[in-house]
Amino acid sequence: MMEADGFQVVSKKKAARKKHLKKPQVNLNLPQDNVDECVRKILDAKDVLQSSGGYNNFEHNLNNITRLTQTQGGESYKISSLVCYGLGLPSSSRIAKYQTALLLILRNYFNVEAELYDPLFTSVDTRVLQKFNFHVLSNNEEGKRSVKGVTLFFMPHCGKELYNNLLWANWNPVSLPLCIIIGNSFSSMVQNTLSRILKQQYKFIYLAESLFKEYPLEALVGYDDIFNDMSLHIIPEDLTDKQNDNLWCDKDEPKYVECGVEIVLVKAETSESKIRTCTQVIVCKSDKKFNELKI
Repeated sequence: MMEADGFQVVSKKKAARKKHLKKPQVNLNLPQDNVDECVRKILDAKDVLQSSGGYNNFEHNLNNITRLTQTQGGESYKISSLVCYGLGLPSSSRIAKYQTALLLILRNYFNVEAELYDPLFTSVDTRVLQKFNFHVLSNNEEGKRSVKGVTLFFMPHCGKELYNNLLWANWNPVSLPLCIIIGNSFSSMVQNTLSRILKQQYKFIYLAESLFKEYPLEALVGYDDIFNDMSLHIIPEDLTDKQNDNLWCDKDEPKYVECGVEIVLVKAETSESKIRTCTQVIVCKSDKKFNELKI
């Protein structure tokens, strides 16, 4: 269904029965492509995306992002930055190569710098990404980035905690509309998560689902495992009139207890001599994230 503003809107689906996926066998010592060969394959993937049947609709939605952000505040409300979490391993994953290609399209379209973080990046991945002049972050923000201007977040197939943390970090009527998110469908997450768990562990996803409008990524590539169930999320309304609502009152930092964490967390641990920060790797990718078929 096409709205009056020109966007293609995702329809609300009935809740699907939750699938129990087997944990993937993660092998971090996968053979790595030559850097130049990997760059070539990403550029090939970019050509595939731009020639796909759904690309015209995708570009139309990008045009409307520009139009809506400009009408909210003029020149200063143009997209000022692009942040990507959870890209995967472009040096060894077909899925990540296509996701990198879409990130390249987004960066070039909005003419902004792109910052990336994935805790599993290898040195080869970093070299590949630097070939495209992407800025690879060294610190794990856990998605808790407070925005200063209109920011586009590209978060392909990330864990719910990452989205929930990002929403929490910007949970006020001024900052939240500045967050434009391309990632897992909020609607699907709400529909496919038990209500009790959703409200206890992922409260900000639960609340944000009614504020954001979704525009699905349609047929960008002929593989269902790359951009399936992903949408563009944007808040088209002015939320400043809701400042006194209870919606903004409860803003405790999320704590994920008694649930299977789907992201990499940074935990502070106390030793006998000092407090050190370590990275605890928790399997967060689905089987499709580690599908190592090549382009």
